[in-house]
Amino acid sequence: MHRTLLIVGVLAIFVLALLIIACGSDDTPAQSVTTTAPPTPVGPTAAQTATPPRLATPAPTAEPTPAPTALPTETAAPTPAPTPGEPEEADPSDAYFAMDWVLEVSIEITEEDWDTLRHQTRTFGDLMAEIEKYNLSQPFRDIYTWFSATITIDGETHTEVGVRKKGFLGSQSEAKPSLKLRLDKYVDDQAQGGVIERMTLNNSIQDPSMVNTCLVYKIFAAAGLPSSRCSFATVSVNGKDLGLYVHVEEIKKPFLTRHFDSAEGNLFEGTISDFTSTHRGTIEKKTNEDENDWLDIDAVVAALQDPSDAGLQALGDVVDLDRFLSFWATEALVGHWDGYTGGRNNYHFYREPDGPFVFIPWGVDGTFHLEDDPNPFDGISNPPPSVLALSAIPNRLYNNAGWRVKYASRLKEILEAVWDGEELLASVDEMAAIVHKYALPEVRDAAANDAQRVRKFILKRKGEILADLTPEPPEWPEPEPEGEPIAITNKFETTWGSNKSANPFEEGSIIFLLIDEVEEPLNIAAALAGPARPNEQALMPGVENLASLSTIYLGEDGALAGMTLVMPMSLLTEGATLVIGQDRVAGGVWTIPPGGTEPDSFEPFTGGTLELSKAGTGLDAPIVGAFTGVIGGSLITGPGYLDSPRNEYLTTVVDFETTWGSNKSADPFQEGTVTRLLHDDEVKSVEGYTAIAGLAGADEQLLLPDVEDLASIAAFSLDADGALAGMTFVLPISRLTDGVTLVIGKNNIAGGIWGIPPGGSEPDLFLPFGAGTLELSKAGTEPGAAIVGSFSGSIDLGISFVTADYGLIINEVAAKGDPLDWFELYNATDAVIDLSGFVVADDLTDAPKRVAFPPGR
Repeated sequence: MHRTLLIVGVLAIFVLALLIIACGSDDTPAQSVTTTAPPTPVGPTAAQTATPPRLATPAPTAEPTPAPTALPTETAAPTPAPTPGEPEEADPSDAYFAMDWVLEVSIEITEEDWDTLRHQTRTFGDLMAEIEKYNLSQPFRDIYTWFSATITIDGETHTEVGVRKKGFLGSQSEAKPSLKLRLDKYVDDQAQGGVIERMTLNNSIQDPSMVNTCLVYKIFAAAGLPSSRCSFATVSVNGKDLGLYVHVEEIKKPFLTRHFDSAEGNLFEGTISDFTSTHRGTIEKKTNEDENDWLDIDAVVAALQDPSDAGLQALGDVVDLDRFLSFWATEALVGHWDGYTGGRNNYHFYREPDGPFVFIPWGVDGTFHLEDDPNPFDGISNPPPSVLALSAIPNRLYNNAGWRVKYASRLKEILEAVWDGEELLASVDEMAAIVHKYALPEVRDAAANDAQRVRKFILKRKGEILADLTPEPPEWPEPEPEGEPIAITNKFETTWGSNKSANPFEEGSIIFLLIDEVEEPLNIAAALAGPARPNEQALMPGVENLASLSTIYLGEDGALAGMTLVMPMSLLTEGATLVIGQDRVAGGVWTIPPGGTEPDSFEPFTGGTLELSKAGTGLDAPIVGAFTGVIGGSLITGPGYLDSPRNEYLTTVVDFETTWGSNKSADPFQEGTVTRLLHDDEVKSVEGYTAIAGLAGADEQLLLPDVEDLASIAAFSLDADGALAGMTFVLPISRLTDGVTLVIGKNNIAGGIWGIPPGGSEPDLFLPFGAGTLELSKAGTEPGAAIVGSFSGSIDLGISFVTADYGLIINEVAAKGDPLDWFELYNATDAVIDLSGFVVADDLTDAPKRVAFPPGR
């Protein structure tokens, strides 16, 4: 058939392959308060964990070996792998990453804050909308909010601890959210045992075994690469046991201090990022953020654009290519298809001052899965098992004969030095025993079964790679060109609960299937419905109580094909019509090759409509419906929160002059001037405008709530009717210096356009800047210091309300400023309307603003 389709447990791959991870950084000053418990770790002592168990021999050398220069195309000799170094002095924080000690974390937080925290989420539609809006020109927005909580870790209690949700897309969950803890968020220097200020707790949704993460970081460390320490922790919230989490060391300055001579260099994180003009913009700077210096990144991009040996030489000047070989080979060895070399995702890289970039692994929970092509978004069918070369640096190197030889040699060296099957299997057994003991009872069987996947991978991996490298390293296939959009029409009937059947082909039927208006022959086919499985949740992460509808059929060659849709169970009702891009429904088509257990392709629906003539969630309730959709092309959106208004923008340019402290003036119109004003490239009169600057007021602090000591710059005018209209920017006072340039989305700067009605004292309108750049030619914080600058940016005019399509009316709205904003909903029907899972915001395209209605409302 043209493009085969299909079902069920395979769908995790869809979102997993695309992106995972979002680890935001906050460097907020805090008030000084002492902790409530002594700074002594409970559990194993530092001495007990001073020498962690090793998987094999290599460890980092004391000094990185020099990066190789450009090689002759046919006669390159491989560079040796890193040799073991001397054991380092024990770090007192090692005790908290001991594999034989499971931390006990108890969180006490207000129920209101917890409900808000766990419901904060990013949907696939949000992601597509952000990509469409910004075209990968800036890092993805941090959608999570910090909340204050009391945390007890192994009996040591800390108050005013910062807690927030984490996860990019596939790892989101409302029931068991991944979490970040910052003990020093609101209390200076507060630390567990005096040594741990931050904790990252991963829910491991994408790895039921819970083995992948800690095992892979051990392998990277054994290969001589900087990698996070890792252990386990149980977590409870307000007395409710959430089960076992994976405790991972964050890549922050303490990590850099442990692995490098200096922690003062530039650290970056990549999320759908690469050193190309297309993907460079999403690289996020994690240290020295206030310095708008991207010369080192641009040097890598420029070197990769030079196809000559001089380009390779320039690349080696800025990237430690010898260590990169080890990083690259290890990513391929463990099957990290969602890392840098296989997915342009989940990685950090760091350069000490005047040093080369060194790559650091991250987000490794999707490893040990390389078979059956788990990355359906790379456009490559059946990639070779011994190499990952999707991204720019490995692709450039692998297409050079000399570097290909070096890569194959390094891979064999690491395979021999690190891949000790017996030790790796023993580590799996050790971790699996911990999971079985501490995980919630309902997930233990699934964890044990999934651990078998890891064991099988370990047993076959060495032979698989050596065979693939013989007699010579394989070619890396170039991505296949994207095809034209394909229309699919499918009519089906089945019953609720049929997806639990031991023989799915006896359940339901496909009445007809059209692909680009051509009817497909269906010999062995079925339609299935029921609660979505855990991995199907990846299609709509963060939404609980999902239903799954699937149609499947068996090809003559034994391949499975089909399509799956997921939506909240509450929407599965007779007569319902659900539209992709408008309603909460998502899905795609997929195939599983003959004899395979995982899909080798998945393509999401970019548009479509599901119509249900019969539906229900009672056991064996009939479900009859039809779906018409499209795969390929751009995301098609309906009249909901992704529709055309969100693409309407207002661009603004303003040049201003004022002085520091002028915002305290009794007559602000005597304090500054606006010398140029453009709206959508149209010149506007600056008569009657003024500009003021000074310390941000309490309401202005809300624009950057986690940053203290804010400066405010405002430009505004008084209209003839007495209304005020203008714009405000806030930024840290420390950044108010001559020649500074600040970019929204990269630096600590925020702002928007506002209006105050005649006689009013509060804004009745505020539209935030979604993008923009502030340039200050003169600036200072001495009284009367000149402040001269220019701002250019844009606001999104797509402010809309979305209501349930059941006669729900927004009856009244009042915008008086936080916390006095309110609205009134009216139920125009006699039926109960369940708003569980729906969200409200003044800008639904801005994920951090969305607040979910609590369950049962």
